[in-house]
Amino acid sequence: MAKMSLIEQLDNMDPRQRAMLNRLKRVEGQLRGIQRMVIEGKPCQEVLLQLSAARKAMQNACIEILKSYVKKCLAETGNPDMVELEKLIGTLIDIAPISGSKEE
Repeated sequence: MAKMSLIEQLDNMDPRQRAMLNRLKRVEGQLRGIQRMVIEGKPCQEVLLQLSAARKAMQNACIEILKSYVKKCLAETGNPDMVELEKLIGTLIDIAPISGSKEE
């Protein structure tokens, strides 16, 4: 069986996956804009505000991916794989904001 091209994969993508891909593309655009700000020598405060917004967008993407995974895991099996959930918890701890930082 032939492998689907990237275009075919995108055309056949689940609407939730497509929404996540669009969310990540917006973050990518934010990061490119920040790079442009640095090149143009924009004030530090403006750059930092945009970095904070991009970080928040990435955190929200992480949350959505997590919610989707947990729903899928529970819906498919009704009895989730505890090893996988432990790995997921470890990942969440790794990506959690540093304690003491101010988050909006």
